[in-house]
Amino acid sequence: MTLIKSISGIRGTIGGNPGDNLTPIDAVKFASAYGVFLKKRNPNQSNLKVVIGRDARISGKMISSLVANTLVGIGIDVIDLGLSTTPTVEVAVPLEEADGIPSDIWKYFFVGPFP
Repeated sequence: MTLIKSISGIRGTIGGNPGDNLTPIDAVKFASAYGVFLKKRNPNQSNLKVVIGRDARISGKMISSLVANTLVGIGIDVIDLGLSTTPTVEVAVPLEEADGIPSDIWKYFFVGPFP
């Protein structure tokens, strides 16, 4: 499956060439772009928080770890729910007072709130 980037998220098959499929390099690029977006959108907020979750695919732990460590590396707190459903992750955002979610493993999607 070709890497698909749209308004509803990012999808792709794990492996292959960066930009063609969803590779570790792509995961880091998208996570860092999302982190930078949140920081620019909230310049006066020093404690940004993101909730992440994944499904049961084999690559889930790898992608989740890449996303979490990339966000932590740029100064964003991460709450990793581990294996969880999309609705569970969506409910966790307001409960954790988080700033957004990269979620799933072959698909990233970003859910508010976006101040």
